[in-house]
Amino acid sequence: MRLRRKKAQEPRQDAQAPAAEDEERAKLVLYRCPTPTNVLCPCGAVARRLRKLDLSVRTERVPYRRNARPEIVELTRQRRVPVLVDGEEVIHDSKRIVQYLDWKYRNEED
Repeated sequence: MRLRRKKAQEPRQDAQAPAAEDEERAKLVLYRCPTPTNVLCPCGAVARRLRKLDLSVRTERVPYRRNARPEIVELTRQRRVPVLVDGEEVIHDSKRIVQYLDWKYRNEED
């Protein structure tokens, strides 16, 4: 009885294309706390506004402990969330983020 080796299958190109398109569309990245609800924290206010404006966003949940957030320190030189990254723009503080979203994306709808 002979066993045949299976040839290594190369990933199909069309299977990877939608992932690349989603990556480009979701140019907004929201760094937020791991709170499961959008009601209890300032991160939730930003998430609600993003949903209201129907914007595609990638959400990155960071640990509760502030000293375990090196990516946030790298972006903003502080340890607090929420932080929104929109292309080259990095905005922190929930009120500023909501104002920015209204300024940049609500005007396009009017």
